[in-house]
Amino acid sequence: MFLHASVGAVLGYVFFYFQPAYGAVPSVILGAIGAMIPDADHLFYIFTYGRKTDYAKNLRHFLRNKELRGFQRFVMENHKFNTGIYSHNLVTVLIAVIFFLYFALAQENYGAAIFTLGMISHYSYDIFEDWLLLGRINPNWFLLFKREKINTPFFLKKLFVFAKLIRFFPNVLSSFPLIYGYFLANDFNLSLKELGFIFLATFLFSPVFYGAVYIMDDIRDLELDRKHPVKSHGRAIASGEISLATARRIFKILLFFSFVFALLLSHVLFVALGAFLILNLLYLFFLRKIPVADIVMSTVLHSMKLITGLFLASVSPLSFLAIIITDILAYLSIAAGKKVREHKEGYAQSMLDTNYADYLSIFQYIVYALSIAYLFRTSSEPGLFYRVVVTIVALSLTVLYKPKTAMRSLVDFLSYGDDREGTFTRVFNIKLWKRSTRQVRPKSQ
Repeated sequence: MFLHASVGAVLGYVFFYFQPAYGAVPSVILGAIGAMIPDADHLFYIFTYGRKTDYAKNLRHFLRNKELRGFQRFVMENHKFNTGIYSHNLVTVLIAVIFFLYFALAQENYGAAIFTLGMISHYSYDIFEDWLLLGRINPNWFLLFKREKINTPFFLKKLFVFAKLIRFFPNVLSSFPLIYGYFLANDFNLSLKELGFIFLATFLFSPVFYGAVYIMDDIRDLELDRKHPVKSHGRAIASGEISLATARRIFKILLFFSFVFALLLSHVLFVALGAFLILNLLYLFFLRKIPVADIVMSTVLHSMKLITGLFLASVSPLSFLAIIITDILAYLSIAAGKKVREHKEGYAQSMLDTNYADYLSIFQYIVYALSIAYLFRTSSEPGLFYRVVVTIVALSLTVLYKPKTAMRSLVDFLSYGDDREGTFTRVFNIKLWKRSTRQVRPKSQ
């Protein structure tokens, strides 16, 4: 629920950018409330129309015995398999979209528009989460409740497989820096022509161009992906849903048309796609195998999206150094944290040093601390909203990846001089002092 509320609040704040007269605080509050409202149907399901199911009985048992941790854990582990929630369907989503358009464009009732936008964000996130965690869309979205699976029509199956091939959802999300850079350079005051331009430019950049890049990546890592416990099912080529020959044809089509239409739309976009293609080729075939270089290159590729958005608006990136530097520091900590997790889980390639992951783990915390310090120092610079968002994302993917483990390790090191995880003691090869063992004295009679 907290995650849904956060997404709704962020969308409410984005709406405030376009309609500042409504107020930032009401926009954030209404967006968060609208995003939490669909969760109320879960309670109705537990106590009313779904009360006879095992899912509802278990949850009521936890509530009766005041076992809130058990309640939370059971919901997190099983709610995705509960396909009986009536409000979670595509008809409800369509109605919410229609009402949002009516409130925002016709009636100009911006409070109601933000509220319905929060509801749409909740349903959209749930659909994305189904696809991400289960590899399919739950049948309740197609009004087929209380079923484990759905025989999706042939064309929908092909559509989902294609989206899986080009990694549609993460692909679209990764284009946010490009869009934000363009909006920021225009001071969030865009004409209809400029809105159409950035929409088409973003569509060509992602998912068309970067869809081709991801296909090239999957072809390159095909044998490794087939052995990977997650990617063997999550990648369309590795799972056998699309043949290698078909993937190559789709790759050529996407790459060709992305450059053709980019040349027709904007020479700046055409040059940017060329630069991204060269850097991605260097990364995929050479730099990815070199420790540190792979992290730096992935950071450069990410930050170039923001810079490309500024260039498309004919604005020099030097005018927005604060947002670029914050973006680089935050994503550098994300890239380092991702590499550390891959190494600890055994999926990363061999490192030069056995302590490489430990050094890298400490490095990501240092870089993240620098990004926080720089954010506070440049809080008056433009682009504060984006810099706060990217810093929070970096926090969730680095420092809070395993919050209990991280805090326990830090507290142990500060309290006892050595930590259970061994990160600090292995790197620095020191122990401040030895942990003393308490002797339990027998009680006197």
